[in-house]
Amino acid sequence: MVLVDAFSRVLPVLLLFGFGALLRQGAVIRPETVDDLRVLVVKFTLPAALFQTFLRVSLEARYIVIVVSVFGACLIALGLGRLTGRLIRVQSPLLPALMTGFEAGMLGYAIYGATFGAKELYHFAIVDIGQVMFVFFVLATFLIRGSTGLTPSLRTTAISFARTPVIVAILAGMLGSAVGLGAVLDGGSPGRAILETVAFVAALTTPLIAIVIGYGTRLSRASLGWPLRTVAVRMAFWVVLAIAFDVLVVDGVLHLDRLMQAAVLTMAVLPPPFVIPLFVAPDSRWAADREYATNTLSLATVATLGAFALVAAAYG
Repeated sequence: MVLVDAFSRVLPVLLLFGFGALLRQGAVIRPETVDDLRVLVVKFTLPAALFQTFLRVSLEARYIVIVVSVFGACLIALGLGRLTGRLIRVQSPLLPALMTGFEAGMLGYAIYGATFGAKELYHFAIVDIGQVMFVFFVLATFLIRGSTGLTPSLRTTAISFARTPVIVAILAGMLGSAVGLGAVLDGGSPGRAILETVAFVAALTTPLIAIVIGYGTRLSRASLGWPLRTVAVRMAFWVVLAIAFDVLVVDGVLHLDRLMQAAVLTMAVLPPPFVIPLFVAPDSRWAADREYATNTLSLATVATLGAFALVAAAYG
């Protein structure tokens, strides 16, 4: 019954994935339209969801342990990438990048929020902060330097990070919580109208993300050998690490609730960041590996849906 109940919570997201795929197969909407929906999610609906969540949360100093630990774990996984490639016989310079980082923005928030509730998104967001910092400051630099030979400046990277809508929304929500903005807005009709508007925009996040991902997920049967090995090893590595971290640190040391443990495990089963192929230009020296990266991301997305049903069953 627990597994059935957990699956029923994830089922609406799965159906929306399927709906997105049907939209692509029936040519109902154009790829350009889906790109616009993706921008809408990243710049507006997801930031709205995070802002309203953090506006109601009192953050604790012990959360810093999670942020630093996630960043460090991502760094270690990147460093082990080449060794992993030799062990599983995948000879691609992109394998280290595909072993680390997570697609939280376009998938993690949707499935976690749909299962555990939008009000609990701050659990997942705290876990996400560490990996977002890693993606901006380490993974992006690794990809740009490897594919083009150029190294972005720290100043440019920091500015790009600070301007990211998700980060701005989290910081704005944290600041609003600290100064009591939520209570002020709740105190009058205009304020409540503003909060309701933000809630309406935030509610669009999960369905839009699911449709966009379903529309864009494709698997090429011709070249699944490397992606299969990559996804299997990546999933095993991160799930084992997440379970150990939950038991030893999140529960054992920090004494945080099961929703934080679920957030850690949800992050672990996510695919690598969807932007990885975008860092590899068609004329770059890593261009031949783009198909491998794309197939790995698609396969990992499918694997995530199955794995998350087990997460929901364990923690739902």
